[in-house]
Amino acid sequence: MEFRLVADTFQRLEKTSERLELISILASLFSHADASNVHMIVYLLQGRVSAPYTGIEIGLGEKLVEEAISRAFGVDKGEVERLYKELGDLGIVAERLASHKRQMTLFSEPLTLERVYGNFYRIATASGEGATETKVRLLVDLLKDAEPLEARYVVRIPLGRLRLGIGDATILEALALSKLGDRAYREDLERAYNYVSDLGHVARLLFEEGLEGVRNVRPVVGIPIRPALAQRASSLEEILQKTGGECAAEAKYDGFRLQIHKKGSDVWIFSRRLENMTGLFPDITSAVLQQVDAEEAIFEGEAIAYNEETGEFYPFQVTIQRKRKYGVEKAAEEYPLKLFAFDIVFLNGEDLTPRPYSERREILESIIKPGDTVVPSERIVARSVKELRDFFESCVERGLEGIIAKDLKAPYIAGARKWAWIKYKRVMKSQLSDTLDLVIVGYYKGRGKRAQLGIGGILGAVYDPSDDTFKTVAKVGSGFTEEQFVELKNLLDEIAIPHKHPRVVARIDADVWVEPKYVITVLADEITRSPNHTAAWDGERGLALRFPRAVSFVREDKGPEDATTVEELVEMYKQQKHVKVGEGEDSY
Repeated sequence: MEFRLVADTFQRLEKTSERLELISILASLFSHADASNVHMIVYLLQGRVSAPYTGIEIGLGEKLVEEAISRAFGVDKGEVERLYKELGDLGIVAERLASHKRQMTLFSEPLTLERVYGNFYRIATASGEGATETKVRLLVDLLKDAEPLEARYVVRIPLGRLRLGIGDATILEALALSKLGDRAYREDLERAYNYVSDLGHVARLLFEEGLEGVRNVRPVVGIPIRPALAQRASSLEEILQKTGGECAAEAKYDGFRLQIHKKGSDVWIFSRRLENMTGLFPDITSAVLQQVDAEEAIFEGEAIAYNEETGEFYPFQVTIQRKRKYGVEKAAEEYPLKLFAFDIVFLNGEDLTPRPYSERREILESIIKPGDTVVPSERIVARSVKELRDFFESCVERGLEGIIAKDLKAPYIAGARKWAWIKYKRVMKSQLSDTLDLVIVGYYKGRGKRAQLGIGGILGAVYDPSDDTFKTVAKVGSGFTEEQFVELKNLLDEIAIPHKHPRVVARIDADVWVEPKYVITVLADEITRSPNHTAAWDGERGLALRFPRAVSFVREDKGPEDATTVEELVEMYKQQKHVKVGEGEDSY
C-alpha cells in the first residue's frame, strides 16, 4: 500500500470533528488493506509499532528528529530550530522543507506503508552502540523519499503527536464497518481486544479469519487481559439490590492493582494499564513461583507495602515508591509488598472468565499455598446491610479505602465497568462521597499572580463510553502548587492542538486545547446542574463540579478512558443528600 493513501487519510481525519465521519474515513482506508498490512495501519494510528504491553516504543526526541530533518533536506540544524520556533510543529517544518528540497535524490522511490512501518519498527528496537545513529539514519531514509504531506506524518508519528482524534473505540467501529459492514460488530471486536490487549492483532485476525476467528479469542498466558472495572454504589442497600440480595464483599486496598501470569518457571507482572512491570517486583515474582500451585495461571491482586515489624500497611504514597527503575532490590527490602489475590481468569489451559465469581474464588484459594507474600484478599459473603456495614467499617478503621462488592453469580467481564463489581469507599471530607478522575482537555492562561506561570487552570472532562467522547464537567484552578502548574503547562504544551479535539464535547472554550491524554484526581464540594458543561447533557443542562480542587498531579497509572464516567457522575449526583424529587434527577 502506498503511504500517500495513509497520509491523505490522516490529513482528512485531522480536519474532521464529527465522530461518524471519522469512522467513515477510517473504514475507507481499511478497505484498501489486507491481512498482511492492516495491523500496520492500526499501530501507526496509535503512534506505535506493537501492542502497548510489549514496551516497544518508537520514541524519538525532538533533537534527534531535528537532526534527521536537517540531514534529509540539506539545511542547517539552526534553520530547522528557527522554523520550529516559528511554526510550532516539526511535522509542518518537514512538510515545508520537503516542498523546497535542496538535495534531490537521484533514485527516490514512493514510500509504502510497509517501508514506513518497517523503519519505525527498527527505530523502536535499535539498541546498543550506534543505536542513536541508526535511528536518525532510518528516519532520514524515509524523509528523503517523502512527499511534503507524507513528511508531516513521518515526523509526527515518532514524536507521538498525530492529533487525529482517534480512540480505540473509533478504530474498532471502523474495522467492523469496513470488514463486516456494520458498526454494531464493534462489541465482538472489543471482546477480543479485551482478552489480548492488542488492537493490531485483532485487526489482522479479523482480516485473516473473519468474525468467527475474532469470537474464538481466549486468554493467553503472557498477554495481559484488560481488567474488569467496578461501578460506584451510592449506598450499601443499593449493593444488595444490584446483586440480588447476596454478595461477596472484599477489602479495598490502596495499592497497585497487578495482573500476574505464570507459566512454568516464567512470571509476568502487568499493571492496571497493562505495562510490563515484572522487573520492578522481584519479591512478588519469587513468591508466585513458591506459592502458586499451578503450571499456568492468570490471576489478579492488589499489592501494598507493609511494615514487617508491625504488620501495618503503608499509605499509597509509600507504596508508589516501589515503582522505580533503579535500586529495585533495595526498595524491595525497605518496603516489601504483600499481594492480596482477589480473582483468577485462567488456569492450566482453561478460560475461567465465563465461570461465576463464587467458583473462580474457590479455585483461586485452592492454588495459593501458605506464605507471607501472596494471600487471598480478605472478604465475607453478606446477605444483609448490617453485615456489609460492619465489614465496611472494619476496613475503614484499619485505614483501607472501603470495600468491593461482587455478584457471586457473575462472570469475569474483561475491560468493562459493570454492576458485577461495585465499589463503596469511605466518605471524604466533602459533601461528595468520593473523588473523581478527570481528563484534561484544555487549559486557561494565568491571570493576576499566575500570569507569569502562563497557566491558571485546566478544563476537565469525564468519559462517556457510549460514544467514546469526553464531556466537560469543571474548570479546576486550585490544588496545584506553582511548581506543579509550571510542570503541567510544559506537559500540556507538548500536546496542544489548534482546535477542540474531535472526541471532546464542550460548550465553553479553553484558551489552549489539548489532546485528551492526562488524568488528574479532584475533590469537589458538590455536583450541580449547569448550562455550561456537557456531562450528562439533557438538552438544556449538564452536570458540573462546585469548588473542584486537584488532590493529585497527573495520574501515571490511568489513561483517559480510565477517567470517571458520565454514568458514575450521575450516580454521585443522585446520592447527594440535598437532591430532591423534582430537581431533575429523574432525567438521568
